[in-house]
Amino acid sequence: MKTKLITFIAIAVFWGTAVFLPSCGKKDDTSTITQDTSKTTQQTNQQQTQQQTTQTTEKKDSAKVDDKKKEEDKKKEEDKKKEEEKKKEEEKKKKEEEKKKEEETKKTESNGVDFSAIWPKKCAKCHGKDGKGKVEGVPNLTVPPTVDKSYEKLVETITNGKKGKTDDDEDMPSFKGKLTEEEIRAAAKYVQKLGGY
Repeated sequence: MKTKLITFIAIAVFWGTAVFLPSCGKKDDTSTITQDTSKTTQQTNQQQTQQQTTQTTEKKDSAKVDDKKKEEDKKKEEDKKKEEEKKKEEEKKKKEEEKKKEEETKKTESNGVDFSAIWPKKCAKCHGKDGKGKVEGVPNLTVPPTVDKSYEKLVETITNGKKGKTDDDEDMPSFKGKLTEEEIRAAAKYVQKLGGY
């Protein structure tokens, strides 16, 4: 009987171990699989989060680059406008200086002589009050070829006179000695003024 009991206990332990041990191993395998799946899911979530963060950062960086480029373009445009305004201002100033210089030159050359007071006495008899010519054959001083003549050529003509093309073939007299050099220069300027210069 003792032998039967020992045999029975041995069989019971064997079967108990056979049933219990595989089930323990299965539980461990299931637990390990669950843990592995959980880790994989966690890693996937982390990777997705990292990708989203990277994409968001890239978008922000791209937006910053675009904003910076827009600012640079705006600044370039403003600088360009300032440069154009500066050039216009310089050109305006240069023209004003040239005009002032020209006026000073005219005053210096004619020594401040106002020829409009002399014109009626010396020139209007033939050229008329407006310079368009009073006597037939006398040139109109307000149109080509007279208005195309240089200041120096006008001074020369007034100083030395010119062969006339009138009916009586009267010449334009020389005003050398009849007008001062300043008055002759003033006359040339006056003629240019009649022509719109």
